[in-house]
Amino acid sequence: MNSRRSRLAHGRESPGFTQERLAQEIGIDRSTVARWERGVQTPRPWMRPALEKVLRLDPGSLTELLDRRGEESPTPSRLSTLDGPEVVESILCTAQDFQARDRQTGGGGLYASISEYLRTEIGPRLVSPSRGVPANQLFAAAASVTDMAGWMAHDTGQDGNAKRFFDRAFRLAVAADDHAVIAHSCASMAHLAIESWKPNDAVRIAAEGLRYAEATDGTGRLAARLHAMRARALSLLGDRTGCCAALDHADHLLDLTRAQPNLRWVATFDSAALASEAALCFLHLAEFTEAERQAREAIRLRSEDRVRSKTFAQLTLANVLIRARRVDEAAVLAQEACGQSRSVSSVRVARQLRALGGMFAHRAPAPGVTEFLVSLASLSDGADRSDSMEPAWPL
Repeated sequence: MNSRRSRLAHGRESPGFTQERLAQEIGIDRSTVARWERGVQTPRPWMRPALEKVLRLDPGSLTELLDRRGEESPTPSRLSTLDGPEVVESILCTAQDFQARDRQTGGGGLYASISEYLRTEIGPRLVSPSRGVPANQLFAAAASVTDMAGWMAHDTGQDGNAKRFFDRAFRLAVAADDHAVIAHSCASMAHLAIESWKPNDAVRIAAEGLRYAEATDGTGRLAARLHAMRARALSLLGDRTGCCAALDHADHLLDLTRAQPNLRWVATFDSAALASEAALCFLHLAEFTEAERQAREAIRLRSEDRVRSKTFAQLTLANVLIRARRVDEAAVLAQEACGQSRSVSSVRVARQLRALGGMFAHRAPAPGVTEFLVSLASLSDGADRSDSMEPAWPL
């Protein structure tokens, strides 16, 4: 399948690339090229110059070509109509589309869609004859999408549902005997345990995830994420030495694995994400100078298309500044984050903004505070509803 000739590489002026070769030349995943050709997605603006150069096309010709590819592309097939490797490939493309949209707009607007996809598309394939699909690959794919649904439930404030999705994702990963996906599920559960103020559970779950990750090749960035989760939990427990050691492990692993390819079913973890986690660690430890440095680094490293992640980093920095009694600077950041939050469907963002509002209410008036509080009052509550967490984790 990777040798399929790209329908974007056409004509006398364009090299005869396969989808895989074209993806390598631009530095993206082959499935992204496939989605362009099916008309499911178009290249991001910053990708177009590289694509024009590789295909030897001017901007107008590239736009015309992409439009024509979209018109010629059939409607994506339902999983029930596919056989063999096409089933897993289709799930991968859909998962990547969900992930791209989630990073830009938050999971609130996608939660219903991914839940329906699991129920109507993936669920029936899990209980029907595989018709050429290796069972372990199908279960690993299902685990990854189920884990993603858990994150979207978490983003809507439904942590009970998030925990149930993470539970199922873990069990599907175990059924697939895919150690990387198991470790990835552990990282998600550890995060939720931290957010639920259960740091002892998070330490235990992250340690179990590391046991799987360290026994598997190519999981350096995943292990870094698990060490970051341990650091967060240890900071909540007041263990500064353990927290800093875990952050150092994570940083070292990222340095070693910068050239490592992304794992197929595992979300990537990068230096911006580590800086965000480190900022929260030092905020919990009341080391505000280092917390500020890490939060600013997270903002600097995070790309503009990752609106939600960047907003979270800004909110962390605002929290640091207000605790350091730099209220005016915190108000400016909070106001900016409030404006950005209107394009992000995330109850978690809204909750953090309201928590900041409560903190400002107990501080002396400062320039920008009133403006932020007015903006906050007009911010929609969204679907801010909580559900109960079940007491036991699946491991």
